[in-house]
Amino acid sequence: MQWEQMVLQYVEKHGEISRAEVVQLCHISGPQAYRLLKKLERKGYLTPIGSKGRGVKYERKTKENAR
Repeated sequence: MQWEQMVLQYVEKHGEISRAEVVQLCHISGPQAYRLLKKLERKGYLTPIGSKGRGVKYERKTKENAR
């Protein structure tokens, strides 16, 4: 839960976040960061933007970017 809040606060401040930034922010592994981002996406907090795969970044999900 603490990692989720850290990621959401970072996105609020910076507008977006990458998996690599989550690794540095939360001091977790790449696979853990990926699972955390996917969990926040499933919960409806984040949405992926840009390219798929390694280049994907996430931003706050809003009505404008909801699918």
